[in-house]
Amino acid sequence: MSSLRRWIITGAGTALGVGILAFLILFLLSRRDHTGDFRDRQGTLGRVSLEEYAADSLTTKSWLRLSSTSGLSVTCGMLVPRGPGRQYPAIIVLGGKATGKYAVEYALGVKNVVIVAPDYPYEPRGEYSVGDVVADLPAIRRAIFDMVPSVSLVTDYLWKRPDIDTTRLILMGYSFGAPFIPVIASRDRRAAVAVMVYGGGDVGSLVSHNVTRYEGPIIGAFVGGVSGLLLYPLEPLRHIENISPMPLLMVNGTEDEQIPRQNTIMLFDRAREPKKIIWIESRHVHPRNVDLTRRIISTIEAELAKEGILPPPDPSGLSRH
Repeated sequence: MSSLRRWIITGAGTALGVGILAFLILFLLSRRDHTGDFRDRQGTLGRVSLEEYAADSLTTKSWLRLSSTSGLSVTCGMLVPRGPGRQYPAIIVLGGKATGKYAVEYALGVKNVVIVAPDYPYEPRGEYSVGDVVADLPAIRRAIFDMVPSVSLVTDYLWKRPDIDTTRLILMGYSFGAPFIPVIASRDRRAAVAVMVYGGGDVGSLVSHNVTRYEGPIIGAFVGGVSGLLLYPLEPLRHIENISPMPLLMVNGTEDEQIPRQNTIMLFDRAREPKKIIWIESRHVHPRNVDLTRRIISTIEAELAKEGILPPPDPSGLSRH
């Protein structure tokens, strides 16, 4: 056997061995119970900072910054109605990956509700190569896992405010934020209802589907497989059953190009009662699609008003504009 051939065989064997070892490490990490980690990372609410940045006759918008004894820090956008002496329902909203704390800017026409939008602690790139994805995976994973205790820390803060009706807390995620809802709702039972907007289950196949759209099936399968392993502890399909008896409302688009219908149906079928799904004729939700945003808000308002969680919609329609 020539030295070149031996070198090729040895190199291939080494690469295979490293690949198998890496896979086993990822597999073991993905199966680890993170319940204690989430609790420790949440810690106890410490410093609170509230900085107003906009106001009108109806609402005040502020940047809310929370610090925990664990070192966890959360920055949020916050919208509060003007009306001292009242208690309001509250919505914790996890928006799209490019929305984060700015999700409060898209609460079009929502009245008499406190809205808090936690920011994502990872700043996404404008574009990603495969190398970028691999390089950023540890930071992305840490940021994604931190969203679970971050939302609980926000809930701790809302529980201390005298203007919050703690019996009417809504936990809502849309697009990138939707998959967080099952794991958060299943471990923190303080919300009155969980709402998923344009979301689905099986994170690995969702990532694969969207990467494939731009990078092709081989890269899509690889990135989806790795993502599915890394994010398995948060997988919506693992936690969706445990939302019950908290009601679950899902709102999805019939022509959603980012969330395949089968991923939505798979998740909804696994959820326990009480649950409801509503389909809107549309593609994926986007902040610039104002008409779709209004339709989604109207749909959610109407459904939650039936449950007595949100005020009834204004019959004049003025609350929509």
